[in-house]
Parts: sequence; C-alpha cells; structure tokens
Amino acid sequence: MEYEQENSSDMLNPKMIREQLKAHDKRMRDGREGFALAKACYTTSYWDYIQGAKVATETSKLTDVNVEVNRLWGVLTSYLGALYPRANRVVVGPDPTGVGDAPKAEVTANRWLSSSKIHHRVMSGLRQALLYPGCAAKVGFYPGHGNPLDRVWLRIIPWWETVLDCDVGDAEDERFRAHVYYRPKSEVEQEYNLENLAGTSRTDFLAVDNTSDQYAQGNKSKQAETDEGAFVRVLEVCNLKDTVKDSEDPDIVYQGRLEIYILGQGREYDKPVYIGPMPFASTDGQPLAHIVPLIFNHEPEFPLKGIAHSARILPQIVELNAYRSFMAMATRKDTRQFVTRKGTFNSDDLTNLTEGHDGLVIEVANDYEGPLDDAIRPISNAPLSGNISNYLATVENDLERGIGASPQARGIITKATAFEVQTVQQYTESDFGMHAAIKDDWLGNIVKLVMRAIISSMHDRGDSAGAYDTQDVEIAEVGAIAETADSNVEEENKQLSESDLAEDAGQPSTYVDEDAFD
Repeated sequence: MEYEQENSSDMLNPKMIREQLKAHDKRMRDGREGFALAKACYTTSYWDYIQGAKVATETSKLTDVNVEVNRLWGVLTSYLGALYPRANRVVVGPDPTGVGDAPKAEVTANRWLSSSKIHHRVMSGLRQALLYPGCAAKVGFYPGHGNPLDRVWLRIIPWWETVLDCDVGDAEDERFRAHVYYRPKSEVEQEYNLENLAGTSRTDFLAVDNTSDQYAQGNKSKQAETDEGAFVRVLEVCNLKDTVKDSEDPDIVYQGRLEIYILGQGREYDKPVYIGPMPFASTDGQPLAHIVPLIFNHEPEFPLKGIAHSARILPQIVELNAYRSFMAMATRKDTRQFVTRKGTFNSDDLTNLTEGHDGLVIEVANDYEGPLDDAIRPISNAPLSGNISNYLATVENDLERGIGASPQARGIITKATAFEVQTVQQYTESDFGMHAAIKDDWLGNIVKLVMRAIISSMHDRGDSAGAYDTQDVEIAEVGAIAETADSNVEEENKQLSESDLAEDAGQPSTYVDEDAFD
C-alpha cells in the first residue's frame, strides 16, 4: 500500500519521519568515537584504536611502548554473570476474566525462552546495553508450516540502528520505534516489487578508520568486491499514532501501522514503499511494536536518551593505559648505560659491549693498556618520581569507585570486616538491583511479544516484514477497528484464546516475572 495524499493529516508523515532519522544519524555520529573507544577497551585494542582513528595523538606518541590494561572486560563480564547467570523462566498467572490457559502459556513461553540460542542473544543484548547507551530486541516469525515455537525469532539491534522518539519525557508517550539497517538489494527489490535500486556496501559503524560519514557513502576500502553495491539501507518504522485502512475492506481501520522506507534513492523514494498494519497487537487491540529497547541508564529528563554504563570508568581506563605505558618505557630506560671518554682509546679498543645473563659484559682489545675507567663510564639515571606512583594509585582508586559493584560481588577478597563488607554491599548492589529490575521488565515485554508472535504464526503465513497479507480472523486480534461494525461486540470474540497454544513444551528455567501475563 502506497502513501496517499489523503494521509496528509497524519501525525507522523514521511517528512517528519525523515527528520527524526536525520536527528538520529547526527546523534550517532556525534557519539561514534565514544562507542568505538568503549569497544576498543573491551576487546583489548585500545592502542590500535588510538593510532588508527588518529584521536588523542599526543597520548599515542607519549611512549614507544604501549601497555594496555583491560579492566573493562572483567568488570562487564562479572557484572553480566551476576545479572543474567542462567536461562530465565516465566511464571504465568490466570487472567482475571478467565480467558486463556495459564499453564499452557507458561510452558510454551519457557519452551521458547530456554533455548540456548535465545539465551545467547539475550546475553548479547545485555552486554551491548552495558557497553553502549542501549540496544533493542526485535521479534518476528518465519513464514511456513513448521513448529510455531521454532519459527519465532529474536534479534538484537545495536544502539546505532535503534531509532527512538528520544524527545519524549515519558516512555509511554513515544510515537514511534524504528530500525534502520542494511538489507540485500535483491531481497528488497523482490519483496516490494522494485527495480534498479542504487546499491551500496555495508560498513562497520565503529571501524577505527571509518572517519567519513557512513550514512552518506561508507568506507568501501575495507569491503569485499562481492559486497560492492549489494545492499540498500532500509528504515522500518512502527508508527504508533497513525492508522491505516485495509486494502480490501476500507471500512476496517488498523490502529498503528508499519512503514518501510528505502533510503539513499533520491526524491522518488521520499515516501514509504510499504504501509500496512502492525505485525502484532496486544490483547486489547492496541498496536504492539515488535522492537523492544533496553536502556539501563538515561538522562534524567529523557528516558529514551541512553547513557552507557561503561562511560563512567572509561576516563580512568584511558589514564591507566597511558601511565602504565609511560612507566614501562621509563623502566626500560632505567638500565645501566655507559659512555666512552674521547681520546682514551680508539674504536678498535672496544670490541664488544653486550648485556649478558649475568650482567653487563664488556670486551676490549687485548692490546689496550689503559685503565678501564678511562675507557667507559656508567651513566647515573635519576630515580622515577614518587608522584607517578601516587597518581597511578589515585587512578586505580577512582576506577574502583566507578565500577559500581563491591569487590565481594566481583569475587575480590579484601581485609575488610564483615560489617564493612555488608554495608558496602548494600550500597553498591542497589545499582545492580535497579539494573536487574530493568532487565526483568525488558524480558517480560519480550515474552509478551513472543506470545503474540506464536499466536500469529499459527494463524498467518505473513512476509519478512510481518504484515498480514492473507488472514481471516477476528479484526480485534490484529489491532483493527471497523468503522461500521457494532461497537458492542463482546470481549470474548475480540481476543484470541491462548488455549490454542501448541502442546509442544520444554522444561522451565529460572526467571520469575509474575506480572508478565496478568
């Protein structure tokens, strides 16, 4: 369905959507160096990033010996292990209206959630949300005739691909959620019946040598020849405010809509190439976005403007790497150096001067008759200043304070008393408890979405975007209202009974969220 002139009264028209995308791209470009620095510190490639990105050149030239201390890996790994130690499980309570089958819903959800691949993807999402300002999970299902549980998929979206309504002061006021990413050009042309799209190559947004505008042209020097021109940039928008009429029955109006934009193709593609109903809807018929953001820390006034958890310790890690490298170079220079005295002997007198296993080995010519002190003298080096060691200790203390978890929580044994340990743990684990609650809420929202996806996969074949092309079910089940329909239709006819869920069940895991399906 194409965007028509009658949609000019939309709250989110194509012009506004593109302005929001432009603002998102600018925010991501402004924060790219910080994201790349966090990744470099986590992957033990800090100095490669500093030299490759040509950032802080005075630091990279400080010493000839670069020493890196990877503290971020240990901090995030221990924090993540405590935050999500094993696969989760849900607990489903009965619906107050008596609709659905709670035991079957619980077994079905745990069968999907306990899969090892889902566990690994959840871990990847939590790791990205701690390393960067946030991430998002995307849920959908594959068309086909297989087991509906195995056809429902979960993907983790990086922060720079997650487009959110960042200007709202409350998350419930958000108008849209979107995913901007690269797709193979041939797939897009076939799915939306398009021709001769201008292709490009995918780029690594955080590549150390990606100093150009990735969204404009990308870094083609690092791409394989087969990737040249093989992709297009796609924007998938969950419009939560506007509606769309059914293409076959104009009396049916869907709440919310899914819009697909093809980017970088000129004015011809300023409008969406596809408009359809939202992939899923909640039990009350409201549109349900299939993109679920995860943000652990955010700006006080804007809950969708994330702040990276790792950002508070990155400055100390940078200082630690710089000073450890300086001390390593100073230590190497603090060896015994010798100087020759001019006129005492000629070049043939000193035949060998090496550092042996047992100390300095000096060999002179056999016919040299003068005293050795006249030939070569050691150079006295001034000792390293104690201020350097003191400052390094200060950096270490600042790093420990910024980690946010007590040493006991990270498995570090200290000489503190039991009372002090208890007091410190109660204070520092409050931050951890807050993040655990955010994680549980995120997983609960994902499971709710997964349940709707399982139901949809049993009634609909769909397409890769999740739209309903061929479906003959109750209107309210897909989040639509009929303008001429009787408004007194009973609630039981509007909802899809979850007693139809598949009998296929697995063993529950460990996560409890009693509010997930109330």
